[in-house]
Amino acid sequence: MYLTDYRERSLKDVITKLEPGLFKKVTGLTVRDFELLVSLGVFNSALMNDAVYKFKRYEDSSLVYVGVNKHEGEDVGLYDMVLSRKDYEESFVNEPEGYE
Repeated sequence: MYLTDYRERSLKDVITKLEPGLFKKVTGLTVRDFELLVSLGVFNSALMNDAVYKFKRYEDSSLVYVGVNKHEGEDVGLYDMVLSRKDYEESFVNEPEGYE
């Protein structure tokens, strides 16, 4: 679902508001089905936010490596929340172990 131009929006918004047709095509579920699953607690927001965050960190690294930085400066949508670009950049530090 994140093969979309709405990277700065939360995945939940992409599914329910921006690309419901794509969601149905990919999953076979309607927005109503998705909302029912959410209400039943099928999705753990903290784990989903973490998974989307990790995916985007990997995706960003890959895109920068090949010289593409289409979303530079934009906010970053997770599962049900959006991080400012500043918070996104500051939340990941890749330092060697024992670095002080």
